[in-house]
Amino acid sequence: MRRLLGLWMLIFCVTFAQAKSHHGSKHASTILKPSHQSLLLQNEMINTMGLVRIGDERELSRMVERRELVALPNDDAVQIASSLPANRRYVLPMVNSFLVRLASEYYAEFHQPLTVDSAVRPVTVQKWLRRHNASAAPIHGETASSHEAGTTVDLSRRMTKAQTHWLEMRLTYYMGIGWVIVEEERRCFHIMTTKEIE
Repeated sequence: MRRLLGLWMLIFCVTFAQAKSHHGSKHASTILKPSHQSLLLQNEMINTMGLVRIGDERELSRMVERRELVALPNDDAVQIASSLPANRRYVLPMVNSFLVRLASEYYAEFHQPLTVDSAVRPVTVQKWLRRHNASAAPIHGETASSHEAGTTVDLSRRMTKAQTHWLEMRLTYYMGIGWVIVEEERRCFHIMTTKEIE
């Protein structure tokens, strides 16, 4: 665990230094930029937590029935994209807790909801996605998608510059205290929750 924490801190320090060196850039926050190291860390965390990768939609349904996965919130602070299929609107309970907290803070600031574009994604769905999106994460190996373990949500980046900046800063803070691993992609914030929130 100490080695894992050291790896995470190294990644954080390097990306923070890069962010400072690119201050004023028009691009997305460098500290949250997707990287190979981030994928390695996400998968190492999944292994450390002893989580399973959900193979198919039948296995996903069984986990929902056993309440190992819970439904995403859908209220004033969180809305779910209509494109997200009903049977994939689930995550691990700790992910739900973090999302509720983050969305409540965002709603208090802007009086608008965060939009969830993606949540749990079985291996079979990730395999289909790989055929249609060359940049999608692999289905197996040390850089596989964390969506397969139910640890991750993608939040839409359809928001103002002020809202984007606020969310970048808030997520950077939560990365700093070890609650999440975040990648700011072109269309979304990819957020993996790594522990129960305090």
